[in-house]
Amino acid sequence: MNKALFIIEIIGVIIAIIVVLIVKVIPEYKNSLGSSEKIFMYGNYKTSIEIKIETGPEFILIVNEDNQISNIFFENEQSTILANKDIESKKITTAITEIIQIFIQNNQLESKKVTIINYGNTQIYNEVTTKWKEELTKNNISSPIETQSSTLQEKAQSLNIEETEPDKILWSLYEISYEFMDNTELSTNKEQNLTKEQALTYTDNIYQKLQTYMINKGIKNQSRDDTSMPIQYIPGDVNNEIYPQASSWYYIEDYKIYAEITLSGGVNKYTYCYNGSLEQKKEGMCT
Repeated sequence: MNKALFIIEIIGVIIAIIVVLIVKVIPEYKNSLGSSEKIFMYGNYKTSIEIKIETGPEFILIVNEDNQISNIFFENEQSTILANKDIESKKITTAITEIIQIFIQNNQLESKKVTIINYGNTQIYNEVTTKWKEELTKNNISSPIETQSSTLQEKAQSLNIEETEPDKILWSLYEISYEFMDNTELSTNKEQNLTKEQALTYTDNIYQKLQTYMINKGIKNQSRDDTSMPIQYIPGDVNNEIYPQASSWYYIEDYKIYAEITLSGGVNKYTYCYNGSLEQKKEGMCT
């Protein structure tokens, strides 16, 4: 009887551990991952589009059945500036807009040739190509675009991947992508203890980049909810490692920029409010 009770207790403990894993540990682990660190799942795969920028970023957009970017496969170090920027899970057109803004801020576009390669669905491919051209025109960038069609099997051969089945080829590309992320210090995972002096320098840099954007575009007024130039994609440092927190915002009124910029590094967090100019700023939130 005691032995049977002991076995029941052991089974109860095992069940309790499994429940805790399912309900608490696994969800918390998933939430701790950056958007680009989520595992690739083939079950909801629809198509993929590769984008290559001459002497710049090369990456593959993985599109799911909901016409969302489920993953970004990085093919070189330059492309990892897109890592963990919450582009994944967004609709294609929104994702393309955000990708181009990140590249503009990091000087990765200029007038470089762009090659866009279709690996399946023509409708999705045309949507990506059209949106890319629209965004280049909108931002006054004259990059030549070359369009191509290929297959995952041809992609595998070019990289000496021996797999021939689409799911296995994509998994191999995912593994290559993850190696590039592992070898790159991603800004979202890099815990850097910012000093107050550093934070002020970085927020000033971000504000000055907003001023450059306003002047170059000749913008007199721009609302706070305008997504033409998201502040979260503007780096504050030369190494492109320090970015404003999601709570940061700005708007333009009569050629003046009003902004609240928050930076976080390690245990430190700093917020500065800019009231229309670089000189008119204060520490803390805008009131």
